[in-house]
Amino acid sequence: MNKQTKQSLVWGGLLILIGSMAFVETITYLGPWIWVAGLAVGGAGVFGLYSTDRSEKWMLAVSYVLETVAALIALLTMKILPVAFIPTFVLLNIAIPLLVIYLQGDRKQWGLLIPIYILAAVAGMVPLIIKGLLDGILIAAYVLFAVAIPFFVVYFRNSKNWWALIPGIITAIVGFSFLIAENRVKYVAPIGLIIAGIWLTARTFNQRMGNRESQTN
Repeated sequence: MNKQTKQSLVWGGLLILIGSMAFVETITYLGPWIWVAGLAVGGAGVFGLYSTDRSEKWMLAVSYVLETVAALIALLTMKILPVAFIPTFVLLNIAIPLLVIYLQGDRKQWGLLIPIYILAAVAGMVPLIIKGLLDGILIAAYVLFAVAIPFFVVYFRNSKNWWALIPGIITAIVGFSFLIAENRVKYVAPIGLIIAGIWLTARTFNQRMGNRESQTN
């Protein structure tokens, strides 16, 4: 079966399936579970076609999207997933395939980690806002810390990338300034700054001691 035939089968079959269900929905109420079953069966069918030739990666993506939407409808119907948490569910399910591609592929493709991290950070922020743990100034602090963390990771993976400390430290300091302005966490920011200062001082001291010992030897 050639590529064009597979594409026609996948898209034609999905259009017929979804179109038929939508048409029946205009006549009578199908209910969410019929849609869950239809989407799940459609996703399974596409995956079965993909398994015959795994070079057609796009079919795996189509299958994943169909199964994800089916799972979303099922979770909402069973009231397991609150409506407010839909953005978190969607963002995490976008990040998961990217993470799988990174883990199964060439680890040098670290660029994939950037959208994964952004999606995860935003997905984590949504429930915190809904629960009232993040609001106002704390949202700004969260975003700034989320921006600062990758720069520190770049530096700690290779200390030669010292330039990463500049935007990382600046962004973190601004984030701490927002925390200081927030009464609920007014003690966290000063303690965090003290700990960071002690760590940097101790690290510098240890490096100098190590350099002296190497020069002595």
